[in-house]
Amino acid sequence: MNHFKPIIFSLAVGVALLTGVTSLMPESVYSSAWWSCLWIIVLGVLVYSLFRSRLVRNIPVFLLHLSFALMISGGFLTAYTSHRGTLHLTPGILTSGYVDAAGKSHDFPASVSLISFSPEYYQGMSVPKDFRSEVAVESGDTMHISMNHIGRLGNYRFYQTSFDNVGGTILTVSHDPYGIATVYSGFLLFAVAGAWMICRRFGRKGNHAAFAMAVMLTCATAEAGAVPAISASMADSLSLRQVMYNGRAVPFNTVATRLTFKLTGRGEVAGLSPEAFTASLMMYRDEWCAVPFIKIKSDALRSALGISGKYASVNSLYRDGVYLPGEIYQGGNGRLDRDIVSLDEKMALLIDLWKGELFKPLPDYSPEVRSDMAVRLEVSYNRLMPPRVLFICSIILSISAIIAAVSRRRIILWPLILTAAFAGGIFFVWHWYVAGSFPLASTGDMMEFLGLCALVIASYAGYRKYPELLIALVLLCASFLLLVAWISAKDPVMSPVMPVLASPWLSIHVSLVMVAYAILGFTLPCSILALTLSKYRRQLTALSLSLLGPGTWLLGMGIITGAMWANVSWGRYWAWDPKETWALVTLMLYAIPLHRSTGLRYHPKAVSIYLILIFSSIIMTYYGVNYLPSIHAYK
Repeated sequence: MNHFKPIIFSLAVGVALLTGVTSLMPESVYSSAWWSCLWIIVLGVLVYSLFRSRLVRNIPVFLLHLSFALMISGGFLTAYTSHRGTLHLTPGILTSGYVDAAGKSHDFPASVSLISFSPEYYQGMSVPKDFRSEVAVESGDTMHISMNHIGRLGNYRFYQTSFDNVGGTILTVSHDPYGIATVYSGFLLFAVAGAWMICRRFGRKGNHAAFAMAVMLTCATAEAGAVPAISASMADSLSLRQVMYNGRAVPFNTVATRLTFKLTGRGEVAGLSPEAFTASLMMYRDEWCAVPFIKIKSDALRSALGISGKYASVNSLYRDGVYLPGEIYQGGNGRLDRDIVSLDEKMALLIDLWKGELFKPLPDYSPEVRSDMAVRLEVSYNRLMPPRVLFICSIILSISAIIAAVSRRRIILWPLILTAAFAGGIFFVWHWYVAGSFPLASTGDMMEFLGLCALVIASYAGYRKYPELLIALVLLCASFLLLVAWISAKDPVMSPVMPVLASPWLSIHVSLVMVAYAILGFTLPCSILALTLSKYRRQLTALSLSLLGPGTWLLGMGIITGAMWANVSWGRYWAWDPKETWALVTLMLYAIPLHRSTGLRYHPKAVSIYLILIFSSIIMTYYGVNYLPSIHAYK
């Protein structure tokens, strides 16, 4: 296996460099012969090493490496034996083939025709929730195809892709019986072997990384002047009134709170609660158009619009009937253009509110009406704003840990940190219940989840009596993450979820990746302190190395579930997209110290420097690729 490690390291670095050069992706690199030859070499060395080394004696490690061989083999089968193309169906017309990217026609085993195509909308809205095609097969069967729901005809798979303006549908067709089966076998083997290894290590005395992973898995003011207002009693009566918003029955308080934060960046306006402010907006449109309540963060945009102060009125955005931001917009991706798009989003919400399209009142007899307890729980959650509570607790604990580190006094903080983490877990489940779906769809949700993971790690580090400075650093990281979550909650995403994101794979994929990043990210403060505190160097290095196994396995499972989701939604499990490619790079880089033959694990200082350097791959995976052309960079 010694000769295999330099190849893996060189491949990881090469993929990272090539991914950064967008002009080389994907045809000139990932479709080239030399790229395939490189993976053939890796596969050959991997298979040779599996049977010539002592890996056979270590069954879970052997199976884990065998899973990589199956995945690479399946990738080659997909690349060289599969067919993929587009099928355009119009109602009533029989079609027996599809066209690939090169314009070549391929036949099906049977003719198909479109019975109907229809978009499904969020209730009470004109925003599409899903696209559904009903396709008749010559044999008499019927295929129902929609986003995240595949139609099958023998070994052919049909995916909803697009539609035309005359009632037709556009489907992606994929024929890959061998590659998918082989790759999925590798996926299953990776999951089983990795879990086997972690459970085996969990039983060893002194190794607590698996325990930590298991716990984490379970667990501005402005003067607005005189404004039209409504009575407090009327506002209170509205808060529990149920409305249909983004396809879900919610209390009016939810819409009002999100709209108020979105438009103004504050929880109340001129002393009005969110319900009172929103109701007043609906009733006194003309009066509110003259009041500056729309927050504009950009100094450059305010200067371009000739607005003094941080808030603009609707009237100040128009001149002689002309929408001023539209005159300034250049259609690019510069900072000013992005600020204009953000302002446009706020104006669109206002227009939808005044047109009566932002939400629809829900009759008491409607089957979508929720229980009174569920509604009151959601209103209470909105008013409490848990990210704010967790941030305050975390920053107080951070200051306490810093004082303990500076004064060199041991303060038993871990019970308090664990209590905060437990409260965060309750808030997370509470959010899950009121939202009706796993709360990891937005940046704020993910930051809150990562902050919760950091609190769990900090409580574990305190329990194990690691240095107070390490605990303080982890708590500061948690505070930063929770601060971002709080800020995000004050600027919520109010547009409906994209149809492709309405999948159970979303929560599984994102949660696995986020927990993996939290575990692997914890090695950064450990490594920094290992270099600065020689007394604890071996202890901290051992902790970092013990976390690499669970972290890399969870990241691998996150990549696998993402690949399975992509296969269901787009008909291909891997596309060398920048996000997935950088996730693979991160996995490979963090896996290198796990191999004894690299020698890194026997040199605490060297492995600490290495872990500090490769943390940049996580930063690149999470933030950097958002500036590259990627299906993961949702705008």
